Formats: sequence, C-alpha cells, structure tokens
Amino acid sequence: MASQNIPQCMTPDQLMTLCTAGIQSSNVGVRVNMVSILGITGSVLAKEDGTLDTLKTIGCFLLEVATKDPSLVVAGEALDALFDVFADGKEAERASVQIRLLAALKDFQPVFKMKIRKEGRAKYSPDQLCVLDNVKMNLRRFVAYQETVEKRLTT
Repeated sequence: MASQNIPQCMTPDQLMTLCTAGIQSSNVGVRVNMVSILGITGSVLAKEDGTLDTLKTIGCFLLEVATKDPSLVVAGEALDALFDVFADGKEAERASVQIRLLAALKDFQPVFKMKIRKEGRAKYSPDQLCVLDNVKMNLRRFVAYQETVEKRLTT
C-alpha cells in the first residue's frame, strides 16, 4: 500500500465514522469491540501532544455510549475505555475538564449502579456481573481521581 501512495493510517474523522457505524450494530460484540478500539486509541493519544480535540471527541463519544447503550456490557466497556483514555497525560487531563467528564460521571454513577442491581442477575452471566462490579468499583475510584485533576487544573 505504501508503494502506491495509499495512506496507511486513519484520520480522526475516519476513526469516528467507523466507530459511529459500528456502535449502531445490533450485535453487542461489535459494539464492545468499537468501544475497545476507541479506548486503546485514546489511551495512546493521551500521552501525545496536540491531541486535545481528538481526545475530546473520543471522550464525548464514549460518554454517550456509556450513558445511552441499552446493554450494560457495552456501557461497562465504554466506562472502562474512558478510564483508560483519561487515566493520565496532560492532554487527557485538559480534555477531561473541557468535556466536563467529572460532572457527567457523577451524574451517571447512581444510574449505572441501579441498572446493575435491577438488570444484572436476570440478564447477565456471573462472569459478566463480575466485570460489571469491577467497572462499578473503578468508576468510584476514577471519579475521585478526576476530582483531584479538576481541582488542580481549575485553581
């Protein structure tokens, strides 16, 4: 491909188009994989300079999936991806404050817990419940971490 002058990488717009198409699939596995791809990509970009806008786009996309996908498994994977993307890096910290990640996660935290309680046992396997419980615990920790990030960047 390189010998024919065909670019070998995706632009942020191409990545988001792919993920937008994938997240509309009726297959939970496809949606989980799309979220996972974004999480990995975002965590790499978080450590690079000049990636603020792309990180904000990824963060908003993952937040929307986490809060709106009907599957708790997909929502949990989206939260996990958010933790990976915004775990560290100066660009990630700035992006998280600008997209109001902390406020969104604080609002969503009780909703996620309630969904696990309501739907969990009936709809999901013990392995899936274990993963969801882990995400729930990591969400609490991540909110605490984001509070320190936001406090440091806004004072």
